Amino acid sequence: MLAVRPEARGAGLGRALVAAAEDWLRGQGATEVRLAGNPPAYAWPGIDVRYTEAACLAESLGYERYNVAWNMTVDLTGDLSVDADLARLADLGVTVHAAAPGDRAAVSAFVREQWNGNWAWEAEQAIGCHYAVGEGKLLGFAAWGARPTWFGPMGTTPAARGLGVGRVLLRRCLAEQQAAGMSSAQIGWVGPLHFYARAVGAHAERVFWLYRRGLR
Repeated sequence: MLAVRPEARGAGLGRALVAAAEDWLRGQGATEVRLAGNPPAYAWPGIDVRYTEAACLAESLGYERYNVAWNMTVDLTGDLSVDADLARLADLGVTVHAAAPGDRAAVSAFVREQWNGNWAWEAEQAIGCHYAVGEGKLLGFAAWGARPTWFGPMGTTPAARGLGVGRVLLRRCLAEQQAAGMSSAQIGWVGPLHFYARAVGAHAERVFWLYRRGLR
């Protein structure tokens, strides 16, 4: 995080703060510095493209853009029911459950094994979490509320893809956010844009540039 009060800008304070951070990182043995998200506990994936001053500062200091991240926004005022989908999945032997406190450890272990520890941490911290089971095995999960208005993370195993499990998990979480009084939700650091756009009409709203620079 980097911030300079508006009335203090233009005096080189931002450059000095970045230089001080780089010096500290060098002292810790770092060989590269990044202006990016650091999952799981991060504010944003990178520099919002609308923050012209921050992007200009980064590029003037020799940072290069190496990736782009997206956030999508979902309107929660519509119908998010999944009754027909749940019945169809039940016919296939797949059931979907809200993760009770006693289920969280098993779901977290599944997420850590199938994806990574960052997602497992977010699933543990989330306000709401849902998971799907087929033939006694976990097939997918979705969580919301690691940040109150955010949805994610979510994942389905290869065995579950194409069945519509992800759509159900997504809509179950969004329905809980709707019930909590939210009119919209944000999907952070999105991977499959097409899936979210098709499943719930989500649209890309915030774009972030990720920067990096080698330390000598």
